Parts: sequence; structure tokens; C-alpha cells
Amino acid sequence: MIKPTNEFWTVFKATNGALSCAEAVAIMNLAAQAPEGIFLELGSHRGKSSQAIAFAVSLLKEKGELILVEPEFKDEKWLIGVITIVGDMLPESGFKCSLEYSFDVIPKFDKISFCFVDSGSHQDGLPMQEVKLLEDRMVQGGIIAFHDWNSQFKEVKEASDYLVSTGKYEYIPINWDEIIAYVDENNIEEGNVSWHHTELKNPNFVGAVKRI
Repeated sequence: MIKPTNEFWTVFKATNGALSCAEAVAIMNLAAQAPEGIFLELGSHRGKSSQAIAFAVSLLKEKGELILVEPEFKDEKWLIGVITIVGDMLPESGFKCSLEYSFDVIPKFDKISFCFVDSGSHQDGLPMQEVKLLEDRMVQGGIIAFHDWNSQFKEVKEASDYLVSTGKYEYIPINWDEIIAYVDENNIEEGNVSWHHTELKNPNFVGAVKRI
């Protein structure tokens, strides 16, 4: 299991967003399993989850190109903030930022190795629209990870269940016991700036599928 550095946690925990430390560990370990190619993040917000993906890519530089997708990047100050924190782990030339919407970006790529889906409101049909666009664009062994999976946003899991129902994908088990034990033993969640299910000690609403 990949375990981030103390320096990573310092920046991650100070970044505004909706992601637990346990979820960050899950995301970076999923990204590390993906084959070489294009790494997409749909819904980067302030770059909290972007850091988790970038940390994995930084350990595996040959893996390919990271593209962060966030319509709010139209705000130059917002964009510069994300570029700064992600650029500390990857040279600026090693990733790109797009201010388009997810459903406009996905069709631009035919061979995607990793995609983290965390865009929009997770409802109103968007999750299914996104996975149907991704369905035949993922390479063999490619991984689609979802935030707010198996949560109150039921359309997210419905979208991942659809992919598995096609016979083209299978679920990837996430060892939450190991991840949460690591987070608790090191008191990592303390001080994390997040509004994501604050009633829980270690929110773990990440799921993932792999192209067979």
C-alpha cells in the first residue's frame, strides 16, 4: 500500500475540499494500479483529490499524462492555486488543466488509463452520461474510480453497476480495513479541512471498476 509523506499530508489537509484522508489513500493506490496512458480527473475542485492522483503519478512518471478537469478553472486565481499545489508533485509540463465540462472532455480521448469521477452534483443523469462516454474509451486494465460512491448520491453506484453489467468491467476491492488502520494509527485525519460526511470518523465513499 502506498503511504504518502508527511509533506503530502501537510498540504492535502490544508486544502479546502470534501475528501477524507482514508479516501485519498484509496484513490492514490487505485491510480497506481492503472496502466500507462491518460489519467483524467473529472471535478478537481480545489485540487484535494488531484494531489492524491498526482502523488501516485509522481512515483510512476512513465505512466503518462494527468489532465485535471474543472469548469471553475475559469477563475484564474482558482486555477493558479491548483497548479501550484499539484505542481509541487509534478512539473507543470506533466499535467494539464481544462475548464470544460466532463461530457465535453471525455470524447476527446480514445484510450484512457485512469479516470476519477467526481464532477457536478452526482445526479440528474450526469453519472450515467459520464460512464457511457467512458465505457469504450478505457484501455484494458483501465480504472474508473468514483467519489461519493455508495452514498446518498445513488446515481453514482448505479452508474458503476451499469458498467459491471456490460461484462466489460469488474469491481476492484478496496482494503478499507488496512487503510483506516493506517490513518487511525497515525492520527492522520485530525486537522483535515473537509466538509465530506463530517459525522463519520473516516468517510470511505470511494469505489472503482476495472476494464476487463
